[in-house]
Amino acid sequence: MVDEVVTANPEPAGPSIDWYQPIRSGEYTDETGARWQLRGGDLPWKRIERLIDDPQVRVLHAYANEIRDVTLEHRDKFTAMIRPYLDGKGGASVDDYTDFQAGEFKDDQRRSLLVVEETC
Repeated sequence: MVDEVVTANPEPAGPSIDWYQPIRSGEYTDETGARWQLRGGDLPWKRIERLIDDPQVRVLHAYANEIRDVTLEHRDKFTAMIRPYLDGKGGASVDDYTDFQAGEFKDDQRRSLLVVEETC
């Protein structure tokens, strides 16, 4: 048996795409014009859970260039999806290239907003 050898294309892959990432930029402006500022650094899993469980906290899921609300009825499923990546126990599999990062934002009224960014 002879395996075919394929060489990698030496040409550049093309321009990279920069997605809007509120956590990286440190700020988020919502659809009402309210400005939110990132607070602190990495969030412990317990804080993420508290924010997700609080109906007064808006939760956003950012993926690629889309930012979507995580409604109260979908938060349990969302929590189950992000837990292996954010609970600090390293539950994601070796073949999984997905990652999540969470950040807590505050507005000028001291309200909290949780943003969870998904990358792959």
